[in-house]
Amino acid sequence: MDTNEFEPAFSFDTSESSVLLNQGEAEMHIDGNTYKGTGEARLDLLPNGRLHIYGRFQGVPDADRLKTIADPKTISCFSINSRQVDGFAVNIRVEEPAKEMTVKWLPRSEPIIGIGDETTQMSRVVFHLFNFVEYFGTRRSFEQNGAEMRSIEHIDLIYGGWKVELKSLFVTKDNFDKLKAEGGYCLTHIGSIEKAAGTSFSATDVSNCLNGLRFFLSFAKGGWCEPVCAVGYDASGTCVWECWSSPKELWQAPLSWFDPHNSSQLTMLFPDFMTRWTSVEWREALHEIIYWYLNANHSSRGIDAGIVLAQAAIERLSYEFAVNDRRLLTSNGFKDLWASDKFRLLFSSLNIPLSIPTETPELRNLAKKGQMNWLDAPHALTEIRNSLVHPEHKQRRQLGKAYYEAWNLSLWYLEISILAICGYSGTYGNRLRLRWVGQVEDVPWKK
Repeated sequence: MDTNEFEPAFSFDTSESSVLLNQGEAEMHIDGNTYKGTGEARLDLLPNGRLHIYGRFQGVPDADRLKTIADPKTISCFSINSRQVDGFAVNIRVEEPAKEMTVKWLPRSEPIIGIGDETTQMSRVVFHLFNFVEYFGTRRSFEQNGAEMRSIEHIDLIYGGWKVELKSLFVTKDNFDKLKAEGGYCLTHIGSIEKAAGTSFSATDVSNCLNGLRFFLSFAKGGWCEPVCAVGYDASGTCVWECWSSPKELWQAPLSWFDPHNSSQLTMLFPDFMTRWTSVEWREALHEIIYWYLNANHSSRGIDAGIVLAQAAIERLSYEFAVNDRRLLTSNGFKDLWASDKFRLLFSSLNIPLSIPTETPELRNLAKKGQMNWLDAPHALTEIRNSLVHPEHKQRRQLGKAYYEAWNLSLWYLEISILAICGYSGTYGNRLRLRWVGQVEDVPWKK
């Protein structure tokens, strides 16, 4: 196996909306009867990304075929290559005159391990990223196709003996152009995972790394973006493990702390993020916090809901930091604090400013006129949240113009608090300011 080059493991760069992942023998059980046929695992990208298993069966008696058409739940078991896939039939079709029966099966959960198991040993894993960020890499190579040459952008992420590489493809620019014009899903980057020492590792080990990457890359983008369809290879380059999955979210380009022209931000954050992630307590907390952050950052779902979700995430982060990590006070003591004090405790401990920033003129105007009697940003944000969740709030109608600023400021606090928790001391893109791509500044606590 070439230790430097790697390519997509599947034909995701084609124009096809359904990509073949694996094929072999399918088997289904109907009321105790077993039927064998041919099967395919496919990633279907229209209308939404979904992993489906297709089975084609001949010789199924009319009685059993009619049962499944009337009630698909009569298919009690479905497998491909002797691997049972828990799920349910979403489409059953019979083609005349051959009477071939086609079953479209939706797994109940993802990912699905299609080859190998948790003990499988491998030397490299290749994964795929749909709809990531159009970044400039920390290093660059070049690829030629006919007369055209394009740059390939690389980012290297190192942590605890793991070496992760992200890279763009020759078709990345074309796929971003397509995403911006049409939306949907396109393969934009691929990645590889190896041990820095070149040693082998198990599927269990790499699954933990992939899960950490899922939340790390999504936090960087500001929207869901996770490793898809990871494939493991042994030292000879033979495929020994496959993990089938689908992209989670249609194309969007949300605001985020990560600036795509400064990819060193990712290389700097990754080891500190993964240090937190490997702690069971912090992994559970970051899972919840980033999940809420990604939902809050999706403005099309409503900025009023985003305000509530972002502040729930800040409070969860404050609890984990103050009670479980630093033990600054007890759980009951934390519960007794006002919401604004929970925010102040977190921000002040992390050297994050409390004052209402100049980039939020509506909030400053409300505070300056004395209408709200807000002491600082935590006070302003929690009062606006209270006005949303408590319909009897006296000042509810006066605050509508400040909702966007409160939403954006809540997310700014959440982003930089996560960065601070991880010990990050580099630059970031300030979402509070109108800025060009590439315009960054130091985090507030850097001296």
